[in-house]
Amino acid sequence: MSPLSISLSRVEKNMMASLVLAITVSVSLPSTVLAQTPAPSVVTDLVIQVQELQDEVRTLRGQLEEQQRELENLKSRQRDQYLDLDQRISELRSGAPVSSGSTAAPSAAAAAASLNNSGSTAAEEVPEVRPPMDVPSETVAIDKPQVESQPAPVSSEAEKAAYDKAFQALKELRYADAADEFQTFLNQYPNSEYSDNAQYWLGESYYVTRNYDIALTAFQRLMDRYPDSPKVPDALLKVGYTYYELKQWDNARAALTRVEESYPDTTLARLAESRLRSMRMEGHY
Repeated sequence: MSPLSISLSRVEKNMMASLVLAITVSVSLPSTVLAQTPAPSVVTDLVIQVQELQDEVRTLRGQLEEQQRELENLKSRQRDQYLDLDQRISELRSGAPVSSGSTAAPSAAAAAASLNNSGSTAAEEVPEVRPPMDVPSETVAIDKPQVESQPAPVSSEAEKAAYDKAFQALKELRYADAADEFQTFLNQYPNSEYSDNAQYWLGESYYVTRNYDIALTAFQRLMDRYPDSPKVPDALLKVGYTYYELKQWDNARAALTRVEESYPDTTLARLAESRLRSMRMEGHY
């Protein structure tokens, strides 16, 4: 809960308290006192106070809505930056030439900090790639993946092309297509050097479309099948986030605490602590 939301709640409570106090005083005063009180003046003062409080509430609501819009824009921008950075890391891992203008990329675990954490220091650690995109968040139904593996003949070029196709769909915010493509890739190339990345982005495709149960399964499968992957810390953080969205508070707290303990003094640990702090303020800790 943001400080602005807390302030808004306090103003509303103060308004209600003022009205209750005024009614209580009016009812409890003896008739002789009421007869000596200029009732119109008292009523006028109360009306003015209420109007001032209402104006303050409207102002705070407007500021809150503006911050929410900026938050969504920043999330979209950071997600786009993370996708671009992950693609560069994949190119470095495969030995392919990195896109022009790119520099040495940081670790995937540090890059993961740019997702779903507006206002944090992570935004300063990731290079700017393109201007913000204002894309509303909405729930999109995506069918559960078919997990039967059908290994294809080994072909590094075919693997890279299949992975890039899925990744491009994700960058273009075609999440349903991205989920299908990543699952197809995993079915055809279960032992590919891109499999761990594909498994993570499969979970991300479901997470951003609020298919949380399927996303949770995807993230957990990454940690089980690829325990040495650099995507494991990212997946663990997303497991905590997903449990939070599912309102499974104990599991969320356990996963986020594990991130703090396993990766201290990292951006991921700061993100975990931020979500735990939100849980405390919301009374879910």
